[in-house]
Amino acid sequence: AQKRSCNTATCVTHRLAGLLSRSGGVVKDNFVPTNVGSEAFGRRRRDLQA
Repeated sequence: AQKRSCNTATCVTHRLAGLLSRSGGVVKDNFVPTNVGSEAFGRRRRDLQA
């Protein structure tokens, strides 16, 4: 039942968010044009997770 309910848009977005957070800098480098911006954002996220 949980797997079926996970097909909803909300659960999909949560999964995507998890994948983005896991991939981290790789995805951010693609979206963020400046390396400094991606590095600063990545460091902030790492501090929050730690």
